[in-house]
Order: sequence, then structure tokens, then C-alpha cells
Amino acid sequence: MKLYRALSRVFPRSYRAKLLGVVLCCTFLPMLALVVWLLANNGRSPEVLILGVSMGLAAVLAGTVLSMVSIYHLLEPLRRAADTLDAYYQNQTLPPLPTTGRDDLGRLLHGIHRCLHGIDAGVRELERHAFEDSLTGAMNRRGCEQAIAREVGAIREGDPPFVLFVVDLDNLKPINDAHGHAAGDRLLVEVVESARACCLGKGEWIGRWGGDEFLLGLHGDLLCAQDRVRAWVEVLARPTDGSIPAYVSIGCARHQPGMDWLQLYRHADAAMYQAKFSGGRRLVCHDPFETAARQEPVRA
Repeated sequence: MKLYRALSRVFPRSYRAKLLGVVLCCTFLPMLALVVWLLANNGRSPEVLILGVSMGLAAVLAGTVLSMVSIYHLLEPLRRAADTLDAYYQNQTLPPLPTTGRDDLGRLLHGIHRCLHGIDAGVRELERHAFEDSLTGAMNRRGCEQAIAREVGAIREGDPPFVLFVVDLDNLKPINDAHGHAAGDRLLVEVVESARACCLGKGEWIGRWGGDEFLLGLHGDLLCAQDRVRAWVEVLARPTDGSIPAYVSIGCARHQPGMDWLQLYRHADAAMYQAKFSGGRRLVCHDPFETAARQEPVRA
């Protein structure tokens, strides 16, 4: 790349001029020097002429080798472009490409750079739509599945516990019937926004599993996580801005060693249905290591 940048100062707009300049300097100049020397030393003894021709041919040969090495270095941007394309194909990484050249190769590198970044932006946007709920901005079901699997797969000994909450709205249908589906949609958005504002910490998330059911992924002690969720439920049930209150039934489960993500979800989901069938507006936790008193439904 250093040779390419250096020659770009001399031949800024032509890559062919760079290649031709390297070949001429490395091969033509030694040959021209040989011809000039022969003309200047015409009539000398044959031994001197033979020595001079031999040295001239050696210089031409060395120049040829130097020109080949220089051309190899001039092609470094092309090799880097190929490596960049391979890297993006394999793991979607975007190594930097030089984009300052104004010759044919510089335009090619700039085009590759621009196209790759455009493709990458499009891929990120498609991923966002593939894993994000379009109404609330929370993760959709596919995103939730990946998030739970990622959380469970990343747990190591000594890490804070991971607690999954399944949240179901108790009064979405009455709101839709009384105020229209637009009011119900606003309530779903407010559920997500309030969770992010007063319940979720760094690395924690909320997703819309489907309809009026949400998942929360929290880290830390089970009782502390429950306290945070209770505070959030209090905000939903008693909004201060005059919006429609939301009432929820919640089930939770703490990840245990050897448990996969689907088992964890099923435990939390079963606890949510227990809360729902017990009259709603409750939080029930499935945790075999807690005492019986702590497994009792708790008013949310």
C-alpha cells in the first residue's frame, strides 16, 4: 500500500501509468544507461566492452526483478479488496478499505467499500425487522427465542442468575371493546416503554411473544427481580398521565443448571397460567429451591 500511495502522488488518476512507470524505471532506464555507456566507450578494448555489457545486462535483470516485486506491491489493494469480500462473506465483518485513490483501482476500491457498507446496512435493517415487533419496538417471538437461548447458553458458574418473566395483559380485550383497537395498541406500546424506563437494566430485555403476551429477561437475585417487576406493575396499574391502566398476570422462573431455554420458558409460562387461573393480577414464581411460602401467588 505504501508504494501505491507514493505513486498516487505522481500519477493520481491512472493506474496504468503507475504500472508503466514502474516497468520503465526498472527496465528501460538500465538499458538506456547501457546504450549510453556503449556509445561513450566506443573503440575501447573488447574486454572493457564485454564487462560493460555484462554489468548492463545484470542491471536490466535486476530491474526486471524489481519491477515484478513493485507490481506485486501495487496489486496489494486488489488483494486487500478480495480479503475484505471473503471476510464479509464469512462473518459479516467490514475491514477498512483505502478509498482515497482517484485512479481506476481507487474507484474500484471506493465502489466495493460503498457497496459493502450499503449491503451491510440493508442486512442490519432486515435483521431488525426480522427480530423486532413492528408495533412496540420490542423483540418479536423469533427475537425472544434467540435472546433466551443466548442467555441460557452464556450462563457460567458464578454469573448472576437469569430470571424469565412471562407477562399477560388481563384487560386488553375490554380496552379494545370499549375504546377501540387503537387504544389497545397504545397500551401495548406503553407496556414496553414503561418496562424499559423503570424495570430493565443493562443487558436486560423485553419482547412481545405474541398478542398481549410479553417476556422479560432479567439478571440478578430472584427476589430483587420480583421486586423490580412489582414496581413496574404498580406503574402500569396506576398511570400518572391519565392513560388507561393495564393489569397483568405474571409467571416467572429462574434458570437452573442443566435447563435449556424451552424448559425455562415452559416453567415461567405455567406459572403465568397459574396466576391467570387464580384470578389474574398476580405474580407466581416457579422455583423448586424456594420455600413454599415464596411460591404462593403474590398480588401484583
